Amino acid sequence: MQRSGRMAIRRALAGALLCGLLPLAAASGSEGQIPRALDLQVAQIGAGQTPPASAPGVMALSMKDSIALALKGNLDIAIQGFTPQIREQDLLTEKSVFDPSAFLEALRSDNRLPATLNLLTGQRVLSDLWDFNTGLRQKLPTGGTYELRFNNEFLRVPGSGSGDGFISKLALTISQPLLRNFGFEANETGIRIASNNQSISREQLRLKVSDVTTQVQNAYVELVFAKENLAVQQRSLRLARDLMTLNQARVRAGVAAPVEVTQAEAQEAARVQDVILAEKAVRDAEDSLKVIMNLPASVGWGQEIQLTYSLSFDPKPVNLDEAIRTALDNRYEYKSAKIDIENRDLSVRLARNQLLPDLALAGSVFTNGFGRSYGTNMDTMTSGDFVSYSVGVVLTVPLGNRSAEANYAKARLTTEQAKTSLKQLELQIVQQVREGVRRLEADAKRVDANRASRTLAEEQLRVEQRRLEAGVTTTFNVLSFQRDLAQAQASEIRAIADYYKSLANLENVRGTVLEANQIEM
Repeated sequence: MQRSGRMAIRRALAGALLCGLLPLAAASGSEGQIPRALDLQVAQIGAGQTPPASAPGVMALSMKDSIALALKGNLDIAIQGFTPQIREQDLLTEKSVFDPSAFLEALRSDNRLPATLNLLTGQRVLSDLWDFNTGLRQKLPTGGTYELRFNNEFLRVPGSGSGDGFISKLALTISQPLLRNFGFEANETGIRIASNNQSISREQLRLKVSDVTTQVQNAYVELVFAKENLAVQQRSLRLARDLMTLNQARVRAGVAAPVEVTQAEAQEAARVQDVILAEKAVRDAEDSLKVIMNLPASVGWGQEIQLTYSLSFDPKPVNLDEAIRTALDNRYEYKSAKIDIENRDLSVRLARNQLLPDLALAGSVFTNGFGRSYGTNMDTMTSGDFVSYSVGVVLTVPLGNRSAEANYAKARLTTEQAKTSLKQLELQIVQQVREGVRRLEADAKRVDANRASRTLAEEQLRVEQRRLEAGVTTTFNVLSFQRDLAQAQASEIRAIADYYKSLANLENVRGTVLEANQIEM
């Protein structure tokens, strides 16, 4: 009887060891890296679409798929994606200042003067004037303007045939500032600022994409941890049930007291609670990932996410100095701040130019024609005998000029303020990178420490199980070592998950999220 009892105990013990000492899930391997291009039109038009389910009630998702869905369906990215297009229209608006414009003028006037105004004859004066003008005008990048005008007039004086005739004039007028508003820089400042604003909007869009990608990575890793932690708790529950079966066999064999079964049952009840909480954590993590992917509430929320990725520890060496240099070269907000300083420098130079007096060179050349018929009028105008010109300068000096001086001082102050903010941002970036590297290294050490702890917990449980078989220990001690093993396994998985979250955070603070995930914009 005792021999058969010992054999039953040994079989139950072997089953418990087989279930309890299973290693952590091995890595499924790194996913194939295929560049993904972010199409903003797809993001804006197809936002909120859900992927087709691979099976009823199941949504198979890899890390790469989750990122792609989030970038496609995220409304913040779709909204931010309009900004570069809006800035492009602002740039076209600034460039349109130099677009030429054509004009066409038509006028008819009927003049009737009383007799008292005609001092020679004392007769009433009647006249009809027809005026038709056309031409072209444009602002030049140097600040000047030109106008090419062709005027045509027809004057008819009823009752006086000698007063009828055509008058035409072809004139070219040019005005060029020589001090204020002179040169390409002063007149193209608006274009350069609009172009820089477009670049800033692109950097802000990249920042938004980077942030969303990092959120997806963290949420996905949390879901992986929740699922693997659930597996740990389920294995711990099986261990408790196997120990309860073992103790029941020992009681039937007469080598253990009934209290041993009671202790095992209590442990089983506690492990059931842990499984329930772990299952809830999986559902919560799934919902968090679905929120970031912006899945509609009516579609996809009832599906279970089936992961194609598991946690594996693959430490990556990081050079702190290189990480800082990379961050200062790639951080989107840092590049935006430097472009903003360029804009402010342009504003300072323009404000300095506005302090100058307004000195303009004005000139015109024109030829006149006159004739009783339009043909005679045109022959006279094109003969070259009646070419005239004028040239001169106009100087305007504001007295006081306080508005321009205030604008110049304000532009300088805002530029210095922006440069100071850039220095502050640089310090923040350096601090974030240093903290990110330390966190990554600390998490790597945590993984090693927890892995060693888990290995020792497995060995301790194995030894204690053998001592229980030999009858030299109690169920209480075995249960204690089972709890220690479950905690060590969960802690190891937690440390690995934190390591990958720290790695994603480091890529974010270095500004290399898009490159690391091969996202092309």
